[in-house]
Amino acid sequence: MGSLQVVHLTPLLHREPFQLVTAIQQPGHCLWRVRNPYRRRPLTNSLALMTDGDWRDGGFRQRRPSVETLAWVAASMGRGSRIVGYRRLTGGVCSAVNRVTVERRGMRTFVVLRQYPGGLGLQGSLEKEIANLRVVAGSGLPVPGILATDVAGASTGGAPSLLMTRLPGHVHLNPAEPRSWMTRIAEIAVLLHSLDLPAKVFRPWTDSWIAPLDGFQVPVGAQKAAVWKAAFGVMAAPPPKDTAVFLHGDFLPVNLLWSRGRITGLTDWNGIHRGARAIDVGHCRRYLAALYSPEWAEELRSLYESIAGVTLDPWWDLYALLHYDDSGPKWIRGQVAGRRPVDVPGMTSRVEIAIETALRRLG
Repeated sequence: MGSLQVVHLTPLLHREPFQLVTAIQQPGHCLWRVRNPYRRRPLTNSLALMTDGDWRDGGFRQRRPSVETLAWVAASMGRGSRIVGYRRLTGGVCSAVNRVTVERRGMRTFVVLRQYPGGLGLQGSLEKEIANLRVVAGSGLPVPGILATDVAGASTGGAPSLLMTRLPGHVHLNPAEPRSWMTRIAEIAVLLHSLDLPAKVFRPWTDSWIAPLDGFQVPVGAQKAAVWKAAFGVMAAPPPKDTAVFLHGDFLPVNLLWSRGRITGLTDWNGIHRGARAIDVGHCRRYLAALYSPEWAEELRSLYESIAGVTLDPWWDLYALLHYDDSGPKWIRGQVAGRRPVDVPGMTSRVEIAIETALRRLG
C-alpha cells in the first residue's frame, strides 16, 4: 500500500458552516472525514424535483461547492494543500464555475472548478469538454489545462466535476476602441481555423441546438416576419460544400478572456468540429448584433475576411445567425451577467437586420 497523503481543508467560516475536512489520499483513492452540523441535503434531492422547464433554471449554478468537492480539490492539488477561499464566476448558463484558492507550502494558486448537477445524465457534456481540451492542449491557443476530473461525481457529492488551471484575464464586453477589440477577435479566430487538429465533421442539423428545419419560428419581437421566413426558406436547400477548418463551436465574446488589450484565454470547449469557418464567425456575429449592433457584426465579418484572405460562405453565415429564438435575450443577459447594459427589447430587431444583410449577400 502506498503512503497516505493527508490534505487539510481550511475552514471557510464566511462561506460554509463546516468545521474541518481531512482528505486521506492514496493512489487511486480519496476518503474524507467531515464534521458539518448544518450540512445540506444532497444536490440530487432538490434537482430531482425539477420536472418542469429548463434544468438550467434550477439554481445549481449559484450553489457553493460542497464540502466533498472542496476536499477533492484539495486532494487533487497534492500533499499539504488546503482551500483558503472560493468565488463563483458569473456568466455560465450550463454549469457552476468557481475560482478556488489553494494554498500549498506557503504559495497560493487560483484554479477553476466546473461542475454539472448530478442525477441528470450530464456526464457526457463534461466528458466531451475533457476530450476536447486534450485535443487543443499544446496548440498555441490560450486554453486551460486539466488538473483533475471526476466525471461520475464519486468524490464530489454526485456532481460531475472538472478542475482546470486558471487563465489570466477577464471577460471584456465594454471596449473603448471597438475596431481594435474586434480585430483581436478576428485574429484569434483566424489562428484557431488554421490549426490542423482532429475533430468530427460538423453536421448542421445534428451537431447544433438550432431549430429543426420544420421547427423554425419567427420570434415574437420580429419587425419583419418576411425576413425570417425568407431565411428559413434558404435553410431548406442542402448546405453548400466549404473548406472544413477546425472550429471552436461556441466562439462568443463571453468565452474570451482579456488582459491589457490582448486575448489571454479561450474557454468553453464543448463543441469542436471541422466545418465551414463561417459557423464560428457567424455565431460571434449573431452575438455582436444582439448585444451591440448589426454594424459591429458586419465589421467583424469584414475584418475576418481581410485577415484570413477568404470570403465567408453566406449560407453557413446565415445558418449561424439563425441560432436565435425567443429565449435568446434571456440567455445572453445571463451570460453578460451585469458586465454591461443589455438592451433586451431591441435585441431581436438587431439580429433581424444582420439576417437581412446576410440574405442580400446570398442574392
